[in-house]
Amino acid sequence: MVTVSAPSAWRVILVSDTHLSPEAPEAAANWEAVLRHVHATGADAVIHLGDLTRDGAHDPAELRYGRQQLERLPVNWYAVPGNHDIGDNPSKSAPADYEIDAGRRTHWLETFGRDRWSLTLGRWTVLGLNAQLLVSGLEAEAAQWDWLGEQVGACDPGQFIALAMHKPVVASEEELSVAPVYRFVRPEARQRLAAMFRERAVRDGPALVLSGHVHQYRQQRLDGVEHLWVPTTWTVLPDSIQPVLGAKRCGILSLELTDAGSVRHEFVEPPGLRQLTLIDDVPDPYHH
Repeated sequence: MVTVSAPSAWRVILVSDTHLSPEAPEAAANWEAVLRHVHATGADAVIHLGDLTRDGAHDPAELRYGRQQLERLPVNWYAVPGNHDIGDNPSKSAPADYEIDAGRRTHWLETFGRDRWSLTLGRWTVLGLNAQLLVSGLEAEAAQWDWLGEQVGACDPGQFIALAMHKPVVASEEELSVAPVYRFVRPEARQRLAAMFRERAVRDGPALVLSGHVHQYRQQRLDGVEHLWVPTTWTVLPDSIQPVLGAKRCGILSLELTDAGSVRHEFVEPPGLRQLTLIDDVPDPYHH
């Protein structure tokens, strides 16, 4: 009798849009619920998908505070920056003084050491990208594209690739056509990502894209690629600011990746995490 062992599996906790600040007690309380959950259940890693802070783009002290909170996790963690951390992609409709620049990126690097990274979990390679750099014209953007090409090219045939970034890459054509410019990765960058992976065999392309930013939980499969939107732990946005695209619930995702290439996930509301909605008359310039 031959016994076949189950494929190796890794469990990753996905967190996004925590909006941590010493002056945001409601965000801190929900973060405590996340910490208790990770301590109780364990994981192989935690990935934070951006907007770690409420306003690290204007106050580097919040970045340091955010790192202190990540250091409280009992497992290895990986983080990419969001628009609240280092500013948003340049656009004509962007609020004044909210765009990414070299100085804001430097503040992130001084605190976290890197804004892109590669994580190997068996036959999975997770590539963390700084989505805020895309279409920025900064020197670091070109360096990141070069790095991404090298990382993708170095993956062995049969290695499964996941991309982790703050902003979603794609949605339906209808949603893309009516969405504000800040909601998704810009078309120029989206096309370049598609071209980069088109050069590889279809089975070796990105199997999974992880993102946050929209404060909603969503799962969709487009062109053979699984897309997971990780919800916020802070507060969802009212319908007057943002339409319903997925589930407007605060929470985290528990993700399981196996060497067989399977992807399983669970939406989790850790005990003690409150369901909050931003008050309509308290504007958030990053999201509308």
